[in-house]
Amino acid sequence: MSIASRQALLIAEGKKLAGAKVALKEEWGSMAFTVGDKLFALMGENKDGKEIITIKGLPEDNERIREDYQSVTYGYYMNKTHWISIDLATTELEDGHLLELLKKSYRLIVEKLPKKIQQELQDSTNVN
Repeated sequence: MSIASRQALLIAEGKKLAGAKVALKEEWGSMAFTVGDKLFALMGENKDGKEIITIKGLPEDNERIREDYQSVTYGYYMNKTHWISIDLATTELEDGHLLELLKKSYRLIVEKLPKKIQQELQDSTNVN
């Protein structure tokens, strides 16, 4: 899969998550994935010109993923413990794996949102 089609897939799937928004953050030159105004992923170019997606994860999971895959590094411009960056040109990780990591990041952020917002998100998924 090309990088452009992988980016399109991640954006499309990100928008399907309850309450999630995906929009260009012009000052960063990146696509910001948010829920409840909190960032759960950021997709754009790193300083080397590689297209990456940066996502949140549990510290122990992030450490294991970085050890297992060369294309996964510490979160670019993010907290190095809680965020990882993935080179979108990778063949090490299949699209399904990337989507699962994106969804886990989303869930980690939703868990930290106020209970009222969590309930609204839950109610919106029950309606659909």
